[in-house]
Amino acid sequence: MKIADAGDSPALGRMPALRRWKTGEAKEEHQMNDHTTTPQGRRPRTAELSWMLWTAIGIGGIWVAVLLISLLAPDMVTGSEQQHLPVAAFATWFWGGIGTLVLLWAMGRLRGSAQWQPIWIGLSVATLGIWALATILAITLPVMVTGSDPTRIPFAALFAPPAAAMLTALAGTVASVFRGGPGGE
Repeated sequence: MKIADAGDSPALGRMPALRRWKTGEAKEEHQMNDHTTTPQGRRPRTAELSWMLWTAIGIGGIWVAVLLISLLAPDMVTGSEQQHLPVAAFATWFWGGIGTLVLLWAMGRLRGSAQWQPIWIGLSVATLGIWALATILAITLPVMVTGSDPTRIPFAALFAPPAAAMLTALAGTVASVFRGGPGGE
């Protein structure tokens, strides 16, 4: 590695100080201290932080929905003694885990370029909307009452979380398709 004299000055007709890198390219001193350009292959830090933030928002939304469904959805009531069984609390955690894995898979495919930022924001917002709707449906829809003992079955609490996980997968697939469009891979 060769380093020119630090005393060289363009005003005196001498070459500015140059440093040679392993690749053989020469850079001027002011270019080496210029941090405004990003090297090829690296993501800007703000895009990386935005991706992480929106991924965390999507995951947080899923788990807030899972918690609310588990706590507030109606129980299944069966038998002559009218025994309560919180079926939503048993099943919703599994579907929340599936939804989280699907969201992470889809967001992982969007990582890498700041130009995909509107897509990952849209995916997180769509995930929040899907799980918010599933929460509202699971908590508020009426239960089916059948039999002489009246057995109450909360179908919405049973079917809303799997539907939300599947719609999250669909949203992730659509986001991957949008990424592959103009300016994508």
